[in-house]
Amino acid sequence: MPQHAFAICQIGSEKLLKGEVGRMRPKLRPAFARPGLVTFVSDEPTTPELELDSVFARVWGASLGRASTPEEVVALLADQKANLKLHVFPRDPEAPAAETARIHEALMATGKFVPETKPKPGDLVVDVVVAVGEPWLVGMHRHRVGRWEIPGGLPNVVVPPESPSRAFAKIEEAIIWAKLDVKVGHTALEIGSSPGGAALALARRGVNVIGVDPAPMGPGVVEYRGPGGAMVTHMPIKVGELRWEDLPPRIDWLLLDVHLAPQVALHAVQRFLPRVKKQLHAAVFTLKLNDQQIVEEIPALIERVGRMGFKDVKATHLPSNRSEFCCVAK
Repeated sequence: MPQHAFAICQIGSEKLLKGEVGRMRPKLRPAFARPGLVTFVSDEPTTPELELDSVFARVWGASLGRASTPEEVVALLADQKANLKLHVFPRDPEAPAAETARIHEALMATGKFVPETKPKPGDLVVDVVVAVGEPWLVGMHRHRVGRWEIPGGLPNVVVPPESPSRAFAKIEEAIIWAKLDVKVGHTALEIGSSPGGAALALARRGVNVIGVDPAPMGPGVVEYRGPGGAMVTHMPIKVGELRWEDLPPRIDWLLLDVHLAPQVALHAVQRFLPRVKKQLHAAVFTLKLNDQQIVEEIPALIERVGRMGFKDVKATHLPSNRSEFCCVAK
């Protein structure tokens, strides 16, 4: 069995990932790293079932070694007889897609992998991480609920030109990652909605959005009409001024994305959770990473969200997140 592990993260988050793994999995020691990739070495064998308990790792697993040709990849998998799923993805999300597609095609032609890319829980997935001018890193993980089904955890959400912010991509990625069952006719309450990127994304899905933010919404957001007549209603007030009487009888989704410390932000929404929680499908909290201390307190923040009455709480660093992370609470 290999004694190395790998993890893929946002470029620029390698230090955060190393620190997190050092706290959660001290037997894993950092080895070599590249932008968006960190490898670890262990005194014990690593397996595809490896868990890092890391918010900053999008993809992780046992590291099998390096390869430069399809034949070398197959040689690394010589002992594997199972139906293997193949995920080929670039280390840098901005890299041209054509080269990744070519490598995927060449690997599929070896006959080592099943045609279906989307894994089911329990499936073994071979991860081939591609970077220009470098050998490929070959790893393996066993898929489970809560992990990305998409190669590299890169859904490649396209933000339309009319969106006023990248929050459009953040909510779309959260929906895909957490498999949120967003439907036409649902209602969402968004705290910190300006300038309206996430609100526009939801309205395009047919969700009516109540956006609470003293700052103005971007051009065209409030005027937009989505499927089923979905629209965005802007309440230009601070969250502290929001009253229960201002809310509709049913809220399906709760979004929070404010420029406040996570503890303060969570406190701001906690007071009206009893009013909305009974019908709520899930809450999507975007929590800011203001300093290193906040990074170290992420497990405590996740635990706090659970104490707010949610049964299923998980967190990740979405591809569109920067100094923030996404917490989905069902």
